[in-house]
Amino acid sequence: MKILFVSMPHPTHFHPMVSLAWALRSAGHEVRVAGHPDLTDTATGAGLTMVPAGKPGWYRDDPYEPDLYGQLMGRGASDFLRTFDWSWTDERAWSWEGLLGQEKILVSALLAGISNDPFLDDVMDYARHWQPDLVIWEQLTMGGAVVAEALGIPHARFLYGLDFLGRAREEFLRLYQQRHPDQREDPTREWLEEAVGRFGGTWSERLRVGGFTIATTVPGTELEVGFDTIGMRYVPYNGRCVVPEWLREPTDRRRVCLTLGTSNEIENTGTTVGEILRGLADLDVEVVVTLGAEEAAKMGELPANARPVGFVPLHDLLPTCQAIVHHGGFGSRLTSAYHGVPQLILGHGYDTMLAGQRQEKLGGGLCLPADSATPQEIRDCVARLVDDPALAAGAALIRADLLAQPSPAEVVPMLERVVAEWGR
Repeated sequence: MKILFVSMPHPTHFHPMVSLAWALRSAGHEVRVAGHPDLTDTATGAGLTMVPAGKPGWYRDDPYEPDLYGQLMGRGASDFLRTFDWSWTDERAWSWEGLLGQEKILVSALLAGISNDPFLDDVMDYARHWQPDLVIWEQLTMGGAVVAEALGIPHARFLYGLDFLGRAREEFLRLYQQRHPDQREDPTREWLEEAVGRFGGTWSERLRVGGFTIATTVPGTELEVGFDTIGMRYVPYNGRCVVPEWLREPTDRRRVCLTLGTSNEIENTGTTVGEILRGLADLDVEVVVTLGAEEAAKMGELPANARPVGFVPLHDLLPTCQAIVHHGGFGSRLTSAYHGVPQLILGHGYDTMLAGQRQEKLGGGLCLPADSATPQEIRDCVARLVDDPALAAGAALIRADLLAQPSPAEVVPMLERVVAEWGR
């Protein structure tokens, strides 16, 4: 088979797909990766063949207005999407008006920018030339679905976190059907129908949610949605990495990892890494914090138990840790689950709080809202993570359930059957 992976250029959104791409290659299938030119180094660095599509710097130069609806509502679109009530606790957010606004902003501020016309044109040109048998597209890069539907070939949405967007879409459609035809509006359909129509295709809800879904979600945290789904074991991949020498050295204290993404500020709060480190200073632990030298220098003198290390591959660091504190990104939480490490998630929006709460219910971690968590609360949670055997046992059970999922190699024959049976 020929399989075309299609992804947005953010590395962390592409990394979960790498293990499946290589499982397919190892089984003898041909694999190509189509994405914005910004993805080239990431894809080729993973040893995969890249097909650049669209223009470099799409997020800076694309002519669509990313904050159009956000400005009309008095706040930025990205902030609206981050803070939308994805956990389904606010009835106003999940009303027809609330979900319609969410759809409008999602399409205009994100989806239509990722799969813009230059990108679609280039991916379609290559697909017509190469004739793939299957398209697997990252969950926000619906251009992959547009190309596949126009060509009449099977395609899968690749899901790496909780399907909070899919659940919102299902509820939107339920409310849509209840409205009088004259009062219906579907921004997602309007955009995708026009996009696929340019290539001779027709609208289908598959353009939004895929012909089927491949999901690497932590078992037990899934949301209830009605999509055909193949569960796949998450396999950690951190990109190009070098194992630092210090990581081979024994430590006489329990180790805690503190990583909050690319900034030393918890997103959208005033709590800093420095404040958190000072709050952890009295614990008998070594805190490995992913801070570069310049960032660490700006903080002045750090506590004696803090070890700033810059970038370090979590896949190699976490087996030496008894706990991790992180911002809820899917790479951090999935890698932590893979290694059975109890985790404190500082939820800051999107699916981070939802995932943290669900993992907390499974007994493998704790969760605090980033916008109100204090250094003292974080310190108390870390003390529980390293001292409470029940949390360690819960994290071990989560790991066991994750490892029981089909491996990428075991998913390959499932995909072969889908392609063989498509359209029958």
